[in-house]
Amino acid sequence: MINRFSSRRIRLDHSFLAKRLRGARGYDRIAGFFSSSIMEVAGEELESVSGPVRLVCNSIIAPKDIETAKKAAQAAMRREWCDAQPERLPDAAKPRLQRLYDFLASGKLQVRVLPDAIFGLIHGKAGVITLADGRRTAFLGSVNESLTAWRLNYELLWEDDSEDAVAWVREEFDSLWHSPFAVELADAVVQDIQRLAVRSVIPDLAEWRGQPDPAAAVIESPVYRKEVGLWEHQKHFVKIAFDAHRGAHGARFVLADQVGLGKTIQLAMAAQLMALVGDKPVLILAPKPLIWQWQGELNTLLDMPSAVWDGRELGGRERHRVSERRPGIHPQVSAACRYRLHRPHRRGLGDPGLAPQRQIRVRNPRRGAPRAAAQPGAWQGIRSGRAE
Repeated sequence: MINRFSSRRIRLDHSFLAKRLRGARGYDRIAGFFSSSIMEVAGEELESVSGPVRLVCNSIIAPKDIETAKKAAQAAMRREWCDAQPERLPDAAKPRLQRLYDFLASGKLQVRVLPDAIFGLIHGKAGVITLADGRRTAFLGSVNESLTAWRLNYELLWEDDSEDAVAWVREEFDSLWHSPFAVELADAVVQDIQRLAVRSVIPDLAEWRGQPDPAAAVIESPVYRKEVGLWEHQKHFVKIAFDAHRGAHGARFVLADQVGLGKTIQLAMAAQLMALVGDKPVLILAPKPLIWQWQGELNTLLDMPSAVWDGRELGGRERHRVSERRPGIHPQVSAACRYRLHRPHRRGLGDPGLAPQRQIRVRNPRRGAPRAAAQPGAWQGIRSGRAE
């Protein structure tokens, strides 16, 4: 039997989706994309399905990533998820995110993703529902798996429960589901859904300082949302440096990893956390060729504004701004060239217009007394991973 549905005439979520899914034995779905908002449309009905719910959709992951390494495909999928900025969803979305996470974690909802480059954008939307009494019905139409598609947009849907129609749609689904290029939804995406379901924003820095959790301060910084985050050895250093800083004797470390192991971001994130937990400025001493690299990475990886003193003028003042992701937190850094740092320039770092929050001091190892910086010709610190 053929049934035709138009959202202009009747609501598709009530007249078709919820009615067919209630108590169903299985649901196989081809969609260009799916959204957590589907849980608002048919969450209870999906949970009532006794068998698996399988969904295949699009992604911008590259086929070569799938061919060479599954991890690369997972990382690409995570970046695509973060690009959508799900952290900006309102608090009202938390219950549906929690329901979606439970659905995914239990294995009842299975999602596979295909690169756009293999079949192009999946414009063909279809599905097969195994009803409660064992009969099967197939449908085709313009509807994606989201609240806007099932409830708000103008959509058309054509249902056919004949054996030929069901077999035809099932064959299309199976060809996509079992494609060698189809990959499981990334674990990182599932974990982030769980995090967002319980996410809370700390409005007052003083509250965070009472129990300073480093992860809370950096989890939504660009290095985690736009990049792949920190490696384990980087996390380890940031943690021990931050813990030592809060201890009785402060943090006294020389980081001497080899080139390419991410020393800059380790030191920068440690400095950021130290700035947040205190009220003093940060001073970064770097070789002259690297000062702009430092400023660039602070900005692009940590969303952290900074100013550079190169011995002639102060640069980067336009980068001083309030971070939208950490309201009330304004970590601002002064980076200085090692060749030009002497007493008049140190006084310049106290300019209240810079509003720095923490100063990292260099100690004289012979006397143990802190001083703002070494005199010219007596540079002490870290350069290209080597203590000099």
